[in-house]
Amino acid sequence: MSTDMNTVGRAQHSEPTFTLYGRIAATYAGYIGRPYADLHLSLIIDDAYNGITVIDGQPTFGEAGLHNLLRIRTNIYTNELPGGVIVKIPLDPPAGMSRETFARELVIRATNFASYVSPYRPPAKLRGDKMNPGEYNSSSYLAALLKSVMGYVPAVHVVGYQTPGWEQPMPLHFFKGEALR
Repeated sequence: MSTDMNTVGRAQHSEPTFTLYGRIAATYAGYIGRPYADLHLSLIIDDAYNGITVIDGQPTFGEAGLHNLLRIRTNIYTNELPGGVIVKIPLDPPAGMSRETFARELVIRATNFASYVSPYRPPAKLRGDKMNPGEYNSSSYLAALLKSVMGYVPAVHVVGYQTPGWEQPMPLHFFKGEALR
């Protein structure tokens, strides 16, 4: 077995577990958040049967053509954990929902997301700790994904860091699998 900590060999659970992994957002540009560094959150679904699934929202660049530049898209990858993680926040399914159902619904809603529709925006004044009204980023995406399945947005408070966009989830109609363009 590999000793690499970012492999599927880490799956140890018979039932899925759910963890938000936080790492510094926009590390290529440095620590741009003020007063604290911004966290980019990814949802990790880890189970012994399906391996590791990572879900987050990402801005588009040139992969979908220039007319789709800087739009929010679902990013799903498997059997590899994100690097540079500085915080791990465990999540539980909402009351009355099994872990298997929670995992399945999260993946379904993520794949139904209307990618390439909503513009991706930085926080207010680029370095702010909140988003401008009606503007969304990767934190807005993940907060809305969780809200679409859980019925609420779980609290995320990490001392010394901020998560602009978490306070303003995207509208839930983006997760219904309907073409919005």
